[in-house]
Amino acid sequence: MNRKESQSLRLKQLSEQLLPERSQQTIQRPVGGWLRAIRQALGLSLKSVAGKLKISPQAIHQFEKSEAAGAISLRQLEAVAGAMGCRVIYTLVPQQGTLAELARSASEQALRAVQHSMALEGQAVEQPDKPR
Repeated sequence: MNRKESQSLRLKQLSEQLLPERSQQTIQRPVGGWLRAIRQALGLSLKSVAGKLKISPQAIHQFEKSEAAGAISLRQLEAVAGAMGCRVIYTLVPQQGTLAELARSASEQALRAVQHSMALEGQAVEQPDKPR
């Protein structure tokens, strides 16, 4: 596979992964990080991205390594993404289920903790659905 075909395949794979109808829970960060994957899919060199930010290509390479390791700052990520014509969308999604389900589970856990604490203090609340 030549370079142009490889770039086209990477672009197609990333585009499919980022379709709006795809669940955000299924999106996985590429092994080498988003910056590198997007830069390569767009056919941009380290030098061209660096030129837009007026920094060295080595700095872009270091940002890519930092992002892949999970150590890049949001400010750096946004700057490099912007130089490639992209923007960063920062969000948190539940590991499983929906946000409403996660909130309900957290509420139930908090309630159980309070009930347990009250029971230890001899102030248990009777449960109408439980026999005495």
